[in-house]
Amino acid sequence: MVAMTSGTRELVRAILDYERADKATDHELIDAIRSGDIEYWMDAIEASALFAPGELRRMRALFETEPEELVAVLREGTDELTDRRGTVKRRDSWVTGMAARSGCIGSASAM
Repeated sequence: MVAMTSGTRELVRAILDYERADKATDHELIDAIRSGDIEYWMDAIEASALFAPGELRRMRALFETEPEELVAVLREGTDELTDRRGTVKRRDSWVTGMAARSGCIGSASAM
C-alpha cells in the first residue's frame, strides 16, 4: 500500500484535529480504529471536500489495511504523555485488581 504524501498527511491531520474536540487520543478511540472502525474519521475527511475520489479511495484502503497509519496521524500534535499512553495496549489495571481482591468498594461514604 502506498503511504500518504506529506502534504496529504498534513491536511488529514488538520481535519482530524478539528474533529477531535478535546485534542486527546484516548484508548477507546485507538482501540476502535485498531478494530477497523474508521468510518467517523473517513466521513470527516470526505466532508472536507479537499480530496479527489481516487485519493479518498486510496486513503480508505490504507487505513483499512494499516489502521496504525490513522492512529499515527491522530497522534501527531498530541503531547508526549498522551502519545505514550496511546502506544501501550490497554490491560486491566493492577489497582482495580487489588481493590477487587481486598473487598474495597472505593466509596467515600464508607468512612
